[in-house]
Amino acid sequence: MKGFKGFHRFPISGMAAVLFSCLLVLSCSDDIIESSKDRVGKHSDNICFGISPADEDWTKASAGTGAASVKDTEYYVLRAENSSDTLCLRATVTDGISVSAFGNDAPETRSAQVVSLETYGSFRVQAHCTDAGVPVGVFYMDDVADNLNAGVWSTRNVYYWPGEDRTLRFFAWAPVDAAFTSVPESPENTVLGYEVPQAVADQKDVVVAVTSDIPGNSNTEVPLGFRHICSAIRFEFGREMQPGTIKSVELKNVKYAGSYDMASDTWALNDGVASFKQDLGLPTTGNEPDDSPLTKPEGTFMMVPQTLPDGAEVEVVFVDGVTGQEREPMTVSIAGSRWPQGMTVTYKLSITPEYDLEFTSEPEIQDAHYVIYPINIKAGNIPGGWTLTSTDPSVTLRTEHTVLTRRGFWIERDRGGASISSTAVGDNITVLAFLEENVGETTREVNLELRPTNMPNAIPRIFTISQLCPSWNGDLGCERIEDADYPWGFMWPDGMKITYNMRNAGLLDLIKNALLNAYLSWFTDYNNFVTKETWALSITSVTINFDAVPQVLVATSEDDGKRNTDELYNFNGISDVATLMSILEDWGGTTTDVLPLNPEEFAARACVMKNKFGVTIESSGLGSETIEVPVLAEEDLVWYLPSKNEASRMQDTGEYALDGIYWTSTNYVAEDEHNENAYIYTAGGSTSVEKRNVYHHVRAVRKKPIP
Repeated sequence: MKGFKGFHRFPISGMAAVLFSCLLVLSCSDDIIESSKDRVGKHSDNICFGISPADEDWTKASAGTGAASVKDTEYYVLRAENSSDTLCLRATVTDGISVSAFGNDAPETRSAQVVSLETYGSFRVQAHCTDAGVPVGVFYMDDVADNLNAGVWSTRNVYYWPGEDRTLRFFAWAPVDAAFTSVPESPENTVLGYEVPQAVADQKDVVVAVTSDIPGNSNTEVPLGFRHICSAIRFEFGREMQPGTIKSVELKNVKYAGSYDMASDTWALNDGVASFKQDLGLPTTGNEPDDSPLTKPEGTFMMVPQTLPDGAEVEVVFVDGVTGQEREPMTVSIAGSRWPQGMTVTYKLSITPEYDLEFTSEPEIQDAHYVIYPINIKAGNIPGGWTLTSTDPSVTLRTEHTVLTRRGFWIERDRGGASISSTAVGDNITVLAFLEENVGETTREVNLELRPTNMPNAIPRIFTISQLCPSWNGDLGCERIEDADYPWGFMWPDGMKITYNMRNAGLLDLIKNALLNAYLSWFTDYNNFVTKETWALSITSVTINFDAVPQVLVATSEDDGKRNTDELYNFNGISDVATLMSILEDWGGTTTDVLPLNPEEFAARACVMKNKFGVTIESSGLGSETIEVPVLAEEDLVWYLPSKNEASRMQDTGEYALDGIYWTSTNYVAEDEHNENAYIYTAGGSTSVEKRNVYHHVRAVRKKPIP
């Protein structure tokens, strides 16, 4: 080998060898080999190579690990030329090379990470030298490091730091015996010629390390960080495979030779193509776990990175386990797809298409009343998108909220349909399931089925919704799950009000102004609870003054909770306040006031919101703009806050048993008091009176439907 041994010094045989300690980064790992503080040669005249993290771009997640980053996904169908036989193929590209020839032992699992060169046993290193900024025409070092002792490598000859006027740049590669067609013979050349061997066992995971220019008087350890220069191609089982034998897999008509420039980290490939086959004879039972390897780690194809040329194919030969007959070879074109450098391309075989589509929410049991249930799914880039279907008409679906459903109203018109389809892609896509009330005697279970839109016969992902029935006691049943505590309500701090400035809300628009006036007319009978200021007929401000709400003298029935609830929900427009505030803000109204509490957070309203609503549309009559207002028909008010005498009939057991204090809908009115109290019920006990601004449990009840 060409080089200067002991440049500016005399070569001394038997002295300390050049020490190399190399970090091999095969995949993203924080586990690096620690350098010894007492290492021979550290901070000495002879050149030592220590441990250093590789460049961030090289330290990616290994394919097959939980942290692997999926870069790309493609879908294919393998077809036989003269029959209807097919297999589905899904290709994914992930960071890193998951199975390598490096390491102390061959990795046994696809997630094994390797951080040493011990399997190869050696690597070659060349040093380029500059003298006073002028490149030297011969290698300063061209040698093989093949001696490993205590975690450090040494070469066959000794080399020393050349001095302060010179710099060194190191180029290293392994394995030494890889199928190189050429290696650099002088510092002017940094190119490795390479040709992929036909036999998979001879295909190596070639790695290269390159440093920047290092001063010749550094006398310190030099870091080497190795990077992969090939692409790993492997095969796995998908979610479903039929019994039989996979006789062979083959990569056909792919580029296989070229040159790799270590300095620029780029490939230049030759035009020729070749095919690479593995005879497997691998039996399949049909029950192989998803992601289990089809080719062994040592059977991973190590190919040159490329955009696959015209004519490139994957071919699979399969023997049917039922008939025992060998099927005609099935092929699919992969032309135009990429095998990126330093990454793993995994082809997954199954009898049904492979795709990224799953529920990410865990099912949560739902209550008996009307429910809007958000469910999250993960969807990859599936051709044609995905479809979610309900198997029961009691559950319908939407892809997104309307204005009113976002505010918590279960709107019959907006409940969606039996199925929804979308092309949305993401890890956290929210869909909405609208559950009708379950007034039966048992828990209702409904399956949602998720599958690709263009694959209606694909086995779906299943999400099971479980909805409790009421806890019945005779003809009265109560809900089971207590979502929060509430005040009885209608007892606010003195001076509680909020004013919206509407001067910049565009209400000089006659249509918009007329529409808001029409909506505010709903509140004209409410004792100056909602007032407005105008200028030239345009609304300039709106004030909501809770001091103007009159004393609550309704909801006094001790037996009729439904009537009490209706009177409270519709009292003085309080239940419409949040909708009004939202409209004012949506239309550009501004305020500096902050309410100390939410005025529509009260026990009766919490129960009313568990019913289904209709919609009325308010129009100015001058244009197309409208305001939608939720409306609860009398016949749809079925869930309500129980009265004083109904509360004691609420019964439940087990994890849903009643415990503590519950509000009733019965108001406590006494002429000699300030009307600040309502009735509460203590589970297992009796009723008493409590201040209306205290928070207690709430359960809605309903009467059993008459057959």
